[in-house]
Amino acid sequence: MVLRGAFPHDIRVEKEARSLLAGGHEVSLCCLAREDADEPLQEDVDGVDVRRVPRVERYSLPYRTAKTARFLLTLTDVVWRRELDAFVRETGVDALHVHDLPLVRTAQSVADDHDLPLVADLHENYPEAARQWRTGMGLPRRAVQEVFTPYRRLRRLERDCVRHADHVLATTPEGRTHYVEDCDADPDRVTVVSNTVDLRTYDTDADPVEGYDDEFVVGYVGSFGPHRGLESLVDAMPALVERVPNARLLLVGGAGDAAYDRSLRERAAATGVDERITFTGWVDASEVPRYVATCDVCAVPHARNPHTETTVPHKLFQYMASRKPVLVSDVAPLARVVTDADCGVVVPAGDGEAVAARLTDLAGDAARRARLGTNGRAAVEKTYNWEREGGQLDRVYRRLAGRDEERTPSTRRRTRRA
Repeated sequence: MVLRGAFPHDIRVEKEARSLLAGGHEVSLCCLAREDADEPLQEDVDGVDVRRVPRVERYSLPYRTAKTARFLLTLTDVVWRRELDAFVRETGVDALHVHDLPLVRTAQSVADDHDLPLVADLHENYPEAARQWRTGMGLPRRAVQEVFTPYRRLRRLERDCVRHADHVLATTPEGRTHYVEDCDADPDRVTVVSNTVDLRTYDTDADPVEGYDDEFVVGYVGSFGPHRGLESLVDAMPALVERVPNARLLLVGGAGDAAYDRSLRERAAATGVDERITFTGWVDASEVPRYVATCDVCAVPHARNPHTETTVPHKLFQYMASRKPVLVSDVAPLARVVTDADCGVVVPAGDGEAVAARLTDLAGDAARRARLGTNGRAAVEKTYNWEREGGQLDRVYRRLAGRDEERTPSTRRRTRRA
């Protein structure tokens, strides 16, 4: 596997690696080293052979400048290409499984050199995601990205990558439709492996965080950004507190961009009920189940845009597994899951008044909250669980292995996944 981020922890990578190991495959991971972290460049992490790429800051300024210039011209990363070439030679992997669009072209060039199949694991509609992330950035950073990697260029990259990959993994049926219909991917080579919860590892019986016993807690856990739609939760608070005086909005996580984080906090301060809104900042991943357990209702209020219409977050299924009623916006993947499972309420995206009204209803009906939570758990046990998705992933690799057997003997490889 190839990850342009640190490991551990990445929920999707961890779940996929466990499933592949359980299926009899060997898994190696080439990932980015953490900044200022005391961790080895190679180690075994729960059976995964992890090999880390030193951060680019360790290289000389001329080298970094040349690397950046080449990436802007070709969207191929020379440092990662060199590291991946060495990674393939050292591990003898059978396939390259690359997470997210930015490194797909780089990994594809290495896969071509070594006659390896490539699996593009696209966590989201990256061009649309980048467009949404940029709306919350400060001006200098946003301007640089929009000049050198404009939306149209990212769309061309996405189309090229999904058409040339041996297989593409999407997180939702809506995402699969996007790759097939908008990017001209071969439908036989696009499989949905969703971000469902692994009931064997996620703690659904965690103890709540102390200090919220007498409050009606509406919670959100995860990263903050313009596409997350958190503004609708904040905007709902004055009306909700007027009707439910003990209501509290619990925002667990943070923003990747300081400008957006500041704007969200300023918006909360302007409500006049900011004492009923709590920003915890980032918490350790092991604490997430405790914060979910603290909530009476959990929210995924995504803004409506082409990004959110094709992806679904891990948190939705974690909420459901924990028997929490959910409030979601009416973007397609969220509305589909919640409506089919009858596990919560769906509100128009960006409508703070509707959010306040539906939360008021739920606050006054504990029996309904319990029923919705029970329905969510049942849907996870039956459908939205990682055991099912892991099986999908295993079938993808067995299909690739079968295709590999059709190659000449000189090009067959040992059964290792990277």
